[in-house]
Amino acid sequence: MGYATTRSGERVAASMGVLASAPVQFEAACDVPKGGVLLALPALLAMGLLRHTAALYQVPNGFYGIAGIFLLLALQALARIKSIEQLRYVAPGEWGKLLGLDRIPEVRTLRQKLASCAARRGAPCAGIRNWPRSGSPDNGKAKWSSMSTAMCASTTAT
Repeated sequence: MGYATTRSGERVAASMGVLASAPVQFEAACDVPKGGVLLALPALLAMGLLRHTAALYQVPNGFYGIAGIFLLLALQALARIKSIEQLRYVAPGEWGKLLGLDRIPEVRTLRQKLASCAARRGAPCAGIRNWPRSGSPDNGKAKWSSMSTAMCASTTAT
């Protein structure tokens, strides 16, 4: 199974294709490094981090689902880990506690999941139009919509 795996039954079910993705289960823990990034989680969810992920992105069945992948990338950015490659040097079990899983995916697995997400060209553009921009009377929708429409047109044209 590997190091830091505590949910072996779910891992076996996912490897056999019975489980689409492991459910997130947060447990009580003391002294989790980088645990402060969890303070931003409610704000990220309120801003719509996972609002359109199921409709826009597909990943193959496995232990790590699309919500876990997006949460990992968001928490990675908050912890100032600049690339996926740098995840090789963090403790997978400790970061798994932050995600509500037993460990984070290996870099190879994460790259495969992201490649399958990127396979649907133009899909992210539908979610971009709904992302709010604060600080303007219309929440920046006019500027943001024109920007995202131009960006989507350029990505789907090829």
